[in-house]
Amino acid sequence: MLSSVGSHVQDAQYAVRGAIPIRGQEITLDLRDCEPDKYPFEETAFLNIGNPQQCGQGYLTFNREVIAGLVHPPLMDTDKISDDAKNRIYYYQSHQQSPVGAYTTNSKGWTYAREAVAHFIAKRDGFYHSNADNIYISNGASEGCRAALMVAIRDANDGVLVPIPQYPLYSALLTLYKG
Repeated sequence: MLSSVGSHVQDAQYAVRGAIPIRGQEITLDLRDCEPDKYPFEETAFLNIGNPQQCGQGYLTFNREVIAGLVHPPLMDTDKISDDAKNRIYYYQSHQQSPVGAYTTNSKGWTYAREAVAHFIAKRDGFYHSNADNIYISNGASEGCRAALMVAIRDANDGVLVPIPQYPLYSALLTLYKG
């Protein structure tokens, strides 16, 4: 029942899935099922949150090969993973004490990965006091934003400046966290 959900949750809008994508889905269904001659085009491309593969960008196979090899080591004994990916997998495996997905990983992320990020920041920005202990690796930008805003917003008296136009996740999270 919707009334059992907090008003801050009911008020949150994640407009990235708003009216335009909904209309796009309706047109996609028309093209597929009902009225293919109704529009002067044959297909749609949803670009509201990015969709590079649909627009012709190739797949990021290297990253996927590395992740697959780390998660399923028997793939290393096949030709399904490139030599470059295998080299990266061996490098990662040599720097970690536990397999990928094990609960023994530091909750901030692998130490050597955080050290690499700190080194990158220092080299790129000239900020040589970058400290791996202050770096947290997340499962993507959205999760990182969620964690940062959850920590930053205490109550309705706290505000966060966001760029305008902004990715709708920011305003949705501000509403959910009562900022």
